[in-house]
Amino acid sequence: MNQKVSGFSAFRRATVLVLRRRVYLYSFALFSTLITALYFVLLPSLPNGSLNLKVVRFITPLQVVFAVIFGVMLSLIITLNVYALRMNAEGAKATTLGSVLSSLVNGLCCTPVIPSLFAFFGASSAVVFRYSPPIQAFFEFNYPYFYLLSVVILAYSLLRLSKNIVCCQTLEE
Repeated sequence: MNQKVSGFSAFRRATVLVLRRRVYLYSFALFSTLITALYFVLLPSLPNGSLNLKVVRFITPLQVVFAVIFGVMLSLIITLNVYALRMNAEGAKATTLGSVLSSLVNGLCCTPVIPSLFAFFGASSAVVFRYSPPIQAFFEFNYPYFYLLSVVILAYSLLRLSKNIVCCQTLEE
């Protein structure tokens, strides 16, 4: 019998299914702590263009909220992905790509990504120096929207991965 499962129901069922096993629960807790700590350093460091532990004191309340959200969501995706890959669920690799893309959005404001893209496509130094700062400034001034976009992409990845896990679990039963 082929039954449709809603996204949130699948997310709840997959999360309970995976995290009721101690190894996955402990992995999730460890990943959440480590990834959240990384984001506590990464988010306030982005305007400087380099990772620096000293800038943690300049983290804004909004960045704290997003650091925790990113840490928890990414660690849940990693944990569910490991479970899905072990049970050969379809689509586990695609959700990994979605997670990477959602993290890349955060690095567009002040990292060398945009100038590197200009250089990759053959732009001269003058073009890079003229157009790269305004583009990076756009990402810097609008960073809350891009953080929100990252959360949406991560949530979509979680929902897709959860549906695959629940589907495969239903087939095994």
